[in-house]
Amino acid sequence: MSLGVLWTWTVQRFPPKSPPYEAPASGFVPFAVGYVEVADGSRIEAVLDVELSAVRIGMPLRVEEAEGRVPRAREVS
Repeated sequence: MSLGVLWTWTVQRFPPKSPPYEAPASGFVPFAVGYVEVADGSRIEAVLDVELSAVRIGMPLRVEEAEGRVPRAREVS
């Protein structure tokens, strides 16, 4: 786990290449992807588990590793 701030982000509006991506049974839903800058200045790419309307550059995030997948980041409350 790493703490940092959102450096930049975008919305993934089309399904990623498959494999390794597997769409859920309900179908693809757009999601946010961003770079989170951590204390040492490194930037980690992560899927943002944040409502699209709430995403803001500079927001504090917690990045968690995801076994064999892109890391995920959640807002620090």
